[in-house]
Amino acid sequence: MAAKKTPPAKKAASEKKKPAAKKPSSATRKSSTRQKPASARKKPATGKKNAASVKKSMGDRLVTLLTTVFFVVFAVFVAYVLLYPGKIEKSGKSASVQPEKPVPLKIARFEKPDFEIFPATPLPSRRAAAVAMSADVAANVSGDVKKDVKPSPPPPVSDARPVVAIIIDDFGYDRAMAKKFMALDRNLTCAVLPHATYSRQIAELARQSSHEIMLHQPMEPVEYPLVDPGPGALLSSMTPDERISQLNRNLDGIPGICGINNHMGSRTTAMSDEMNQVFTVLKKRGLFFIDSRTTAATQSLSSARLFNVPYAERDVFLDHVRDPANVRAQVDHLITIAEVHGKALGIGHPYEITYEVLKKALPELRKRVRLVRASEIVEIF
Repeated sequence: MAAKKTPPAKKAASEKKKPAAKKPSSATRKSSTRQKPASARKKPATGKKNAASVKKSMGDRLVTLLTTVFFVVFAVFVAYVLLYPGKIEKSGKSASVQPEKPVPLKIARFEKPDFEIFPATPLPSRRAAAVAMSADVAANVSGDVKKDVKPSPPPPVSDARPVVAIIIDDFGYDRAMAKKFMALDRNLTCAVLPHATYSRQIAELARQSSHEIMLHQPMEPVEYPLVDPGPGALLSSMTPDERISQLNRNLDGIPGICGINNHMGSRTTAMSDEMNQVFTVLKKRGLFFIDSRTTAATQSLSSARLFNVPYAERDVFLDHVRDPANVRAQVDHLITIAEVHGKALGIGHPYEITYEVLKKALPELRKRVRLVRASEIVEIF
């Protein structure tokens, strides 16, 4: 059966019923084009590129901000330092607490490190060990000064008095104090440190006033390197040639040297080979040696015997304790040793206290003993 065909009239009618699609006008097309967003007009190439550019922009801004802050803070700090320098220095000191350093000893009108490293109890010489302190001297050393001290006996009729030599060590840093000691008695012996500020000038003053001049030779102590014996020291780390050359330079630097004694040296004087090297120089130059006895293990006497060099050793440190009563007690003890053995040797230092005590004690000392130079008390063993 054949399909029914729609009549052309009905088909045309149905097409008429459908609304016709309106064509946009030119104005509408233009307005729609204007209202389109930028994203719609132009799309980015990729999302990753856009995010990277944002991060880079933020990083640049942060760097710029930090740099600006840094320069502002730095400028403020510089301005504060220039305006208030003292406050910065004080705050720095209080912030970093430093360990306390030992206060240097005040010597006359200048300051320098400790002159000597004394043992807790000064080592007695053979003469001093054989002579006990008198009750009066012991009382002075302990601080219990007696008021009823008997006057010293009158001097003997003949000049058979015992002899005492007093060496003042460590000259070289205070010319005024050196002059004061030299004015006390021309028989005081001056021991001058090498390479000190006024070593040569003080040695020349001593020579002009007829004082005997010694080299106060620095030597290594057992406390080295914590304790430095000073310039020109003889050290255990030196070779024999270096040690001998150093000693010769020290001797050549101070005119008029007639002998040496050790400054510190508790390690060096206990080393036999090192002391033998020292005594070869003394023997060649015709000098004597006086041992300050900073250690009981000293080998100085053995070297002196070996090389036939004039020798003596310290009996008393006058100012081991810097107290007027103690210094005076040590002077009295020195005199007692001389009266027992016929001779004694004391060592003092350029302290104001030592000067004042010697100034008062020398008139009485001269009544009981004869003050001589160091060269008159040494002997060959």
